[in-house]
Parts: sequence; C-alpha cells; structure tokens
Amino acid sequence: MRKLTNIALMILSLVLISGLLVAIGDESDKSGEKKQSEEKTVIDLSKKDIPKLVEIIRIWKLVDELELKEDQLVEFLPRFKELEHVQGEYYRNNREHLSKLKTLLDSESSDQKMKAAIDEFRKSGMEIRQKEQELKDKLYSGLSPKQQAKFIIFQDVYRRDMKRLIRNLQELSKLKNQKYQPEPVQQNR
Repeated sequence: MRKLTNIALMILSLVLISGLLVAIGDESDKSGEKKQSEEKTVIDLSKKDIPKLVEIIRIWKLVDELELKEDQLVEFLPRFKELEHVQGEYYRNNREHLSKLKTLLDSESSDQKMKAAIDEFRKSGMEIRQKEQELKDKLYSGLSPKQQAKFIIFQDVYRRDMKRLIRNLQELSKLKNQKYQPEPVQQNR
C-alpha cells in the first residue's frame, strides 16, 4: 500500500512539475504566438501555489511514512511546522551573516570588526541550533523509536530527492530554452 501511495505521490509531483515547466516556458516565450490547446496541457498554478503544494505533498508523505495515529498527528504537525520555521530562520540568518562577512572582506575592514562579525555569526548559529535541538526533542517525545528513525531517514531521503528534482528541472529548463540546430548531413566520399 505504501508503494502505491508513493507512486501516486510521485506521479502527482511529476504532473505538477510538468505544469510548472509549461508555465515557465509560456513566460519565457516572447514570440506572442498563440499556443494550440492540442500541443500541451497547461496546469494553471500561480508561483505562490507551487511551494504550498510541495509542502502538502511532503507532509502527506511524512504522515504516511511515520504511520501517525490521530493523537500523534495533533501533536506532531504544530511541532514539525515550528521546527521547519526555526530551520528556515537558521538559513536566512546564515545568509545575512555571510553577506555581512563578505562586505567586511571586500571593504578590507579591520580585524576587530571582522572578529566581532564572526563572533556574532557563531553565537547566533549556536542559539538557533540549540532552539532547533529543543524542538526536535519535543517532536521526538511523541514518537516511538521506530517512528523517530523513520523521521530521520525521511528527512535525509526527501532532501536528496528534492535536490535531484531541482537539478533535473534546471537541466530540463536549460534544454527547453536552447534552440535545436540540426547539424548538416555529411556525405561519405
């Protein structure tokens, strides 16, 4: 049953992704020509809807994978969302600090300013990671050891799958934007 669910989710993901690619292609097509409806199927999704759909699919797969009971689900989802928020905060914070460090390097700031920025970067990262660990502990407290292991593995597999999917979409987008130029046929003499 789980394999069928995963296959269905992957098919749904591919349909959504193909719709995204079609939408990207429509936006980048500047010729103004009308597209015939027989040529392609367009899924009308806004750019705001796609991340929401991806998140819904992710949570659906996670709930299915962990086989959460109803009482576990009530506790798990808010904790999971809070954990996701803190992890996002960590990456936003990281980008800001890295940008500040780059600016300091480019402007050849003093070692004292550089050290202060580095200390701030490290302190901030440690605070957020501590908050993240506390949230993970709360999240794990409502799960059995088997569910905890499944959650840890799911997070890793999902992250790798998303990276691969994004890479594939970027490659497809590049191929779509390239103009195909057939090479002249060479005659053997």
